[in-house]
This record gives sequence, structure tokens and C-alpha cells, in this order.
Amino acid sequence: MKLLAKTSLYYLILSIPILILSGFICFHIITREVRESNNELLLNRNEVIENYLKEKDTISLKIITKSSEATIKKIAIINNFKIPVPIFSDTLIFDKKENELAENRLLSSVFKVGNANYSIKIWRSTLEYNELFRGIFTSFVVLLILLFVTYLVINFWISKTVWKPFYRTVSNLKKFRVIDNVIPCFENTSVTEFDELNRSLNVMMQKMIVDFNSQKKFTENASHEIQTPLAVIRSKIDLLIQSENLKENDVKLIIAIDDACSKIIRLNKSFLLLTKIENRQFNVTENVSFENTVDNSLVFFEEHIQANKIEVIKNIESDFCVLMNADLSLVLINNLLQNAIRHNINNGNIEIFIAKNKITISNLGLDNPIDSQLFERFHKDSTSQESLGLGLSIVKEIAEVSGLVFDYKFTAGKHDFILTKK
Repeated sequence: MKLLAKTSLYYLILSIPILILSGFICFHIITREVRESNNELLLNRNEVIENYLKEKDTISLKIITKSSEATIKKIAIINNFKIPVPIFSDTLIFDKKENELAENRLLSSVFKVGNANYSIKIWRSTLEYNELFRGIFTSFVVLLILLFVTYLVINFWISKTVWKPFYRTVSNLKKFRVIDNVIPCFENTSVTEFDELNRSLNVMMQKMIVDFNSQKKFTENASHEIQTPLAVIRSKIDLLIQSENLKENDVKLIIAIDDACSKIIRLNKSFLLLTKIENRQFNVTENVSFENTVDNSLVFFEEHIQANKIEVIKNIESDFCVLMNADLSLVLINNLLQNAIRHNINNGNIEIFIAKNKITISNLGLDNPIDSQLFERFHKDSTSQESLGLGLSIVKEIAEVSGLVFDYKFTAGKHDFILTKK
């Protein structure tokens, strides 16, 4: 979720309880004001009726009583009678027009004129609280919808104007490749925070480029310098093997040294390859046919396959084509096939399945799945002395930089290594 959308969502969520509380407050304020207004109006009418009684204006009194909003009754005089204060109450009175009971505000009072006491009851139709509640609830629901729409509009406007420099910065970051040695140009903005972000990114990218070039130079120089003494060692070993005065034990020691030297050479090449892959130094890409790559790799490993009496089963539905570096694709398939040959059983087989969006290389092997740590560097099967512990990690790195997904499955003694497109 985008930052602006998340901020708007928080505002909206926090505004809901505030609106509900405001609704209750408004409901109580409105009902109180309506009640006080009705009370004041009833008191005024009561005062008018009392004046009519004092003036003995029977015509006006009849008009009031016929309006069905007041009753005036003469009550008997009781000794020591104390006139009560006017009493307000709520009551239900049948409404002939609506044919239902309606809520009314009632004022009951007693007024004395001369020696006569009169009971006066005046009522007035008032708002029904359930209707008032529904009206307020509906208003606030509409207000909430309008508020949500307003947030969306504001969010869209802000994302198009205020946050425009930020999104440009993000776009430049996505395009940045340290191998290009080019720092993107960040525009000046009127927002202090964005300017500070751009300046920090500029400094960071400069340091990244310097560190990358230093690391690249060191790796290349170290690899080159290591290859030279290794080549000298190999040549000296060859001379020693050709010597006629060697004993059997000396030959075994020299062969062990030669194997160790070969392992160091392969390790050095693997390190250099991993470094180049991580630094994205394989820029040239083309539409690579994995069917052709597999065929070329099988030719390379033909002697090893025959020596281990391994059967290769190919099942090709359609070619698996990927836009990537051709050299890396060959390294990827070579490592997978080498792994399948090295960890296979006697008289086993290798199954190669190629489809439009997937390639699977399967081999028989141990009756339990391999440790997931084997995909990390220098983790290897202890039974394999030839393995450097880098083959599957190189496959994983190549798949990642080439936009592929590298997966592993184990079913019924068969180890499946799967490559799919993202």
C-alpha cells in the first residue's frame, strides 16, 4: 500500500469514531433545543390562556379548546388548596391525520381566577426521536462517504503534485546501475526533506561507484596474480612427474599436490565468476535457446556420462527461451548437469524436461532430499570430494540476475532442479 493511501486510510479510520461521537452529541443537543423550544412555546400559550381566563374571553377560549391542542377544566375548590407549579411531560396522543399515536410535549398547570380553579393542559407535537436519530445517522453516513471521496481526490492530487519529485527519485534509483559509473541527476525541489534525500542518495551513489570500482579492480588483479603462480606450480608438477627417479610414494604426493592445485584454480575461477555475476558485469543479452544450450552441454559431458553408465532421457515439448547472457546460460546448465552426474547412482539416469516456461533437470540419487544449505556457498555433500560447494550457489546467482526462479523438489528418490520464468 502506498504511503499516501495508508495515511488517508488512517485518517478515515480515526474519523469514524469522531463522527459517531459527534453524531451522539448533535443528537442530544438538538433534542434538548427542541424540548426547550417546545417548553417555552407551551409556557407562552399557557400565559395567553391565563390572560383569557382573567379577562373572561370565552370566545378565544373556545377557539383554543377546539384546536385540539389544549383543555381547560374547572376544578373544585379545596380548603388550603396550594396551586402546583406547571409540570412538563412527554405523552402520546392519537393523530387522526396520520392515524397513529404521535409524540407530544405536555404542560399541565392549575390557574386560579377569583374563587374558581382551572386545570389547564396544553400539548404540542414534537419530533420523533427515532426519526431524528435516523436523520442524523443518514447525514453522517453521507458525510463519511463524502469524506472518503474527498480523501481519494486529495490523495490523487497530492501524489500528482507534492510527491512528484519523490517518485522521480524512486524512478532514478530503479534505473541506477553501479557498473555504468553514472550518477542520475536529481532535480531540485521546494521540499526540504526531498532535497536532503536527493543529496544523501547522491553521496551514497558516489561512494558505491568508488567502492565497486575498487573491488572490481582488486578482484581482477587478485585473480590474475593468483593464476600466474598456479600456472608455475602446475608446470613444475608436470616436470616432476616426468622425472625418472621418483618413488611410488613421491608420485602419490605429487598427484595430490596437482589435484589441490587444480582445485585452487577452479575455486579461483568460480570466485571470479560469482563476483562478475553479483556485479552485473554480463551486460550483453540475447534470446537464448535452452534446448541448444542443453545439447552443447551434453556433448561436453558425454565422456563423463558414458563413464558413469548414466542414461539421458530428454522430453522436449517446446523450446525454453530466455533473454539473458548466453555464456551464463551455458554455465548454468553445465553446473546443473555436472551436479546431476556427480550425485547420481550407478547405472542411473538423468531426465531433462523442456517446456515453454520451464526446464527441469532430474537425477536419481540419495533417498532423502538434499539440505537447503547446499544452495549456499561452501555447503556441500561430505561424500563428494570433487565438489567445491559453489555449483548450486552459482546456479542460484545466475537465475536471480537473469530473471529466473530456481527451485528444487524431491519425489520418490528423484531430485528435480527446476528453472521457471518470473
